[in-house]
Amino acid sequence: MCKRTITFTRFYGCGDIDKEEVLEECADRGKPGHITTEYVAGSGKSTLKCGKPDCKKGRTAIVYRVKGGNGCTKVCKMPRGGGSKRLLAEIDNAFMVEKKLLQRLGDHPRIVQYYGSYSIEGMKDGLLLGEANCGDLQSYIDKDDSEIDDAMRRKWSLQIAEAVAYVHEKGIIHSNLSTTNVLVHKAAKNPDLILADFGGSRCRELGLDGNLIPDEPFCDPHLTTFDSPRVDTFSVGVIIYIIMTGHYPFHQRPAPQNLERFTSYGDHVRMMFDHGKFPNLSGVPFGDVIAGCCCERRFEDANEVLAALKVCKFYSPVVASQQPSLST
Repeated sequence: MCKRTITFTRFYGCGDIDKEEVLEECADRGKPGHITTEYVAGSGKSTLKCGKPDCKKGRTAIVYRVKGGNGCTKVCKMPRGGGSKRLLAEIDNAFMVEKKLLQRLGDHPRIVQYYGSYSIEGMKDGLLLGEANCGDLQSYIDKDDSEIDDAMRRKWSLQIAEAVAYVHEKGIIHSNLSTTNVLVHKAAKNPDLILADFGGSRCRELGLDGNLIPDEPFCDPHLTTFDSPRVDTFSVGVIIYIIMTGHYPFHQRPAPQNLERFTSYGDHVRMMFDHGKFPNLSGVPFGDVIAGCCCERRFEDANEVLAALKVCKFYSPVVASQQPSLST
């Protein structure tokens, strides 16, 4: 029985390639009338995977800080140069998709601010974006988890659901949600979450396809197509789990790094999810909503997730007997 055929292109955060392609074969591949579709898994955004201390490059982009005239700091996201024709075409498509989708999304407190195109001599035009001054969510959790109280975790869970719900309302599927594509920004006393990185996203109405799917553990192995908001609802459930517990499913803090994320951990968590197993949610705030995203798969889009979170805002934890599909 065919589920999917995915092309994994495994890149380090700086753009270095470990293993260019691994094809997940299908038993029916090549049979008459059998159609397979290939997707690139993940954005490779995470930095420092190769161990170089000053590496701040992503697979498709390099990010620079830009000081504004009013003292406001922004960042310019510029396309990487070099690489194969296939990679260069992917980079061009990613920047085109992200620009058009950010224009469609407009101003929203949970979406990264887009200020227009940005030029640097000798490089293709990039994107001028608002800076999130506390980095990405995963780095923040790994570094300061003990400083994050329960009220903040609940607020962040609502904020990420609110961001993705707005994206879905605009007819967009993010397609590459993870805790590294969610940014943390502190404008007042308490930090807030901002959703970023739309270069791998899809919008059927605009005919845009960034051709990415989430990396593990944010990808639902039961999905056979990736043009539905359900791609994102599973990811949202995993993100909420990480926010509420401080660690990846089936992995203690810090998050898996380097090749572990793409090999031993990735293989393990994919197998667990594929067999219907998820960490025990007994006592985890918003556990019923996480189960709805990742175990029962009862939510069609993030608006339904957001509505469920609001109902459970003052949530009393589930008991183990209510989670028959979960595993310790």
